[in-house]
Amino acid sequence: MTGNRKYIIIGAEVDQAEAFLHKDGTITARKGRDGEPLNVEFIGRLMVELSQRGKAAVPKAELDALEERVKNALIVQDFSTQSGEAALSDAEREEILKSTTVRIEFESRRRGRRKPDRNTRILVVPSDQTLGIADAMLRAQGAAEGFRPPLSYELDRALMLASMKTEILEMVREFAARAHPDWTSDLQAALESHIEEAIRDRSQFKDPAGQPAEDVKNEIMNSPLRAFHRSVGIYATNMCR
Repeated sequence: MTGNRKYIIIGAEVDQAEAFLHKDGTITARKGRDGEPLNVEFIGRLMVELSQRGKAAVPKAELDALEERVKNALIVQDFSTQSGEAALSDAEREEILKSTTVRIEFESRRRGRRKPDRNTRILVVPSDQTLGIADAMLRAQGAAEGFRPPLSYELDRALMLASMKTEILEMVREFAARAHPDWTSDLQAALESHIEEAIRDRSQFKDPAGQPAEDVKNEIMNSPLRAFHRSVGIYATNMCR
């Protein structure tokens, strides 16, 4: 029994899928030859597709099947040990997900030719403890510079770092404009080269030998579209978690 133990339900990170969708529509725990990982990237891509199609173009039977796929793309993140409780077992996590219901809702927009558009926005309020866990962690942390969302994944950090390379190099070049008496153009060039190399190194996932890994994370680092789908899936499942 899970009792009062603390946990949240979120989308599986891209390299942590526990279920795979096959071309015949079946969902299994093994990828096999044609298995598509059910994770946050899958959820995000599905949301983009459904948004483009609209509610009227999605029959109920298909919607039911999609809800089941999304359910299999979720995982239980356990916070029990933070309050002194025993960690959830694999069987307990599985039971939580088995008893979880996923419902896909469509927001609507009715275009008005001579009047303002009529929009319906759905604000999803998470279940008890869901946001309170993060709130308590941040209250205990106290004042600090900046903020890293408690549910950020390491891939988010790498994506943001790589995307900020131009801004970081601009900051480095601003130092040259100060005309420090001991500074030279050679030192400036060396520093800029180091910064570029350091960002590139920190934005790449490596295998145990220190070489670039054949990893889904590296694939996403080089695909803004896949990174977008993944971020949509993360935001969506964190919102309804």
